[in-house]
Amino acid sequence: MKNVWGVPAYLPYIQPDLTPQMISQAEARIGHQLPEAYLDLLRVQNGGYIRYGLPDSVHDVIAGIGPYFPSITDVRWEEVRDWVSFELNGLVPFDGDGHWNLCLDYRVGNEPCVTLADIECDHESKIADSFADYLDLLQLDVGDDDLALVDETDLEGLKRHLALELPIAFDEPDSWAHGYPSHRARSKEFANVCWLWISPNLVPRGFVRPDDERYIELKDKMPGMARRYNELTDKSYILNIVDTVREPVLEALHKASIVFKPLADIAD
Repeated sequence: MKNVWGVPAYLPYIQPDLTPQMISQAEARIGHQLPEAYLDLLRVQNGGYIRYGLPDSVHDVIAGIGPYFPSITDVRWEEVRDWVSFELNGLVPFDGDGHWNLCLDYRVGNEPCVTLADIECDHESKIADSFADYLDLLQLDVGDDDLALVDETDLEGLKRHLALELPIAFDEPDSWAHGYPSHRARSKEFANVCWLWISPNLVPRGFVRPDDERYIELKDKMPGMARRYNELTDKSYILNIVDTVREPVLEALHKASIVFKPLADIAD
């Protein structure tokens, strides 16, 4: 259960710690008893981004129970009810953007299955017979070209080496997007083209952006550091590469005697 949640946690998407009263209120609001597998997950962390996903899907959040977005009690079908040919009552979304929704589906009984409701395309499809079965379908969201630099790495030395071997230049590290520094390299010829990113395995446990309206409230909520991938050491890095420069990057890593492995072969 603990490994489902993404690291670092995006703090604005995490609800207050789950209590029996919160569960009772949520079930009264949606009119159904929530699956125990879902509640067990929220007892570890009450909602947020997940490090797993469904194949061929943009699903990356499981909504928790509470007053903040996204919450599973925020069910609003009124504006789109006339857009689809299937029944929406009994569908309780736990992820989605309004055009699509991944839902607990109570239309067939008290034990919900999991259904994808595509509002824009007027299409629904069953994903799993239960929330527990849905969890079994999740796969680690790791790209085929992602590499793990598995030994202690001189990051600045590596960046200098790559910049000499390849037609790239590194930007200043930027932590805004993910809460940890991403070292992005652009093409020297095409300044708007990004070819690779290097990021640490050891990152803050949680993050909130300084411009968030709840920044003062949340900034100290999850102190300390955590590993994005427990299978890697604190001093490991993750290297994301586009196909355009994959072979030259691998050659440059070999030349610098950098030990690397496909991230998909290591992470679980």
